[in-house]
Amino acid sequence: MDRQIVCFGIPAFEVAVARLHDPSLSTRPVAIAPLNTPRACLREVSAEAEQEGLGIGMSVEQARRICSSLHVLSPNPAGIRTADESLLHIVSRYAPVWEPVQPGSFVMDVTGTGRLFGPAYDIATKVQHEVLAQYRLDGVAGVGSNKLVAQTAATLIQPSELYDVRPGSEPVFMAPLSVGTLPGLQRPCMRQVLTRLDDLNLDTLGDVAESPVDALEVALGDYAGQLSRWALGIDSLPVLPPSSQPRLEETVLLDPDEIDDPVLTGRLLDALQRLCRMLRSQRRVCGRLSLTIRYSDHIEVTKHKHLTPETCWEYDLSSVVLLLFQKCMRRRIRLRTMTLSVTGLAEYTEQGALFDTRSLDDQRRQERAKKLAVALDQLHTRFGEQSIRYGRSG
Repeated sequence: MDRQIVCFGIPAFEVAVARLHDPSLSTRPVAIAPLNTPRACLREVSAEAEQEGLGIGMSVEQARRICSSLHVLSPNPAGIRTADESLLHIVSRYAPVWEPVQPGSFVMDVTGTGRLFGPAYDIATKVQHEVLAQYRLDGVAGVGSNKLVAQTAATLIQPSELYDVRPGSEPVFMAPLSVGTLPGLQRPCMRQVLTRLDDLNLDTLGDVAESPVDALEVALGDYAGQLSRWALGIDSLPVLPPSSQPRLEETVLLDPDEIDDPVLTGRLLDALQRLCRMLRSQRRVCGRLSLTIRYSDHIEVTKHKHLTPETCWEYDLSSVVLLLFQKCMRRRIRLRTMTLSVTGLAEYTEQGALFDTRSLDDQRRQERAKKLAVALDQLHTRFGEQSIRYGRSG
């Protein structure tokens, strides 16, 4: 059975979501860019802004010189996350396997669902209509026999349109397209490949497909075989569902917004104690710690730290939390929320090191800290969360 892949996405997703909240922006040139740095670059532009000559990567200062009516908005990660989850509710009803490409864009493997929903192009149409009816968002849809063809087709059309590439017609479909159209060539590691293709005057995928692989290997090395297959519309990669990684998290809501470092770190360490207590109650350790802070102007910053060895003790994690806090706090603006999360969870096993390189004093301090943590766990379990108040959190 031939694979049936659908790529559905909302062009300029962040702009589209912003226009839902502010209809007055619907006909204006709009761009998304972080406004907290003087050298900010555009990360997304509307169709109206593109017509004015603006593009992704252009500096905000240059964009405003070119288009005086440009309206620049700050990114809104929380709003984008909510909108992305709303789209997923529709996508997951039709596709047993789906893969997120970027916010507002999904690749769906609908192979074998014909008796339930009809052909792949019918499924793509249904998704487009439901998203438009429920969320007033115009999406594009590409249909093909593999991820590469479906994604490429979706980039060639305008909102509310659908491009169906029938099985067997992939080489004919790909031949007239520019080499820069391929999604796989947009990665930073492929810039040198694009430069080499330009030097060789291989402008279209048809030119690449007609070139002998041996000759391509001289110029492109190990990339030659892969690029030759892509030019023919051949892609064997499966649609990969998002990994279901268990995680625990604690969110600190600051009301009113706060900027005092001692208060903020105190609240964070309290959240860390709750997470560690939860880990120990589940007999788990964590291998990765993340901190996300959200400023009053809705800018979010996230930092991560891999932990070696894995642990569930405050003694090991407190310094990591403080380090992440220092890396996140690069602006003297009040915070609205802080979210501390642990991932890479594994079963807890107490295994001592054969040769412990720590000093005897360090070993004793850690043992005392562990005993104190266990005692506090018992008090919390017996008398409740509010039984112990920490002075550092004010």
